[in-house]
Amino acid sequence: MAKHRTHSIEFKRQVAQHYLAGEPLHGPAKRHDLSRNLIRG
Repeated sequence: MAKHRTHSIEFKRQVAQHYLAGEPLHGPAKRHDLSRNLIRG
């Protein structure tokens, strides 16, 4: 079974700031190897 990755609060804030600044979802998702649904959710 695959192990889930855990990210620090600072990492999550950084990704959220990119999205809230108006960057399209695919930018931060691709850069940080995350699903777009995780960012938008």
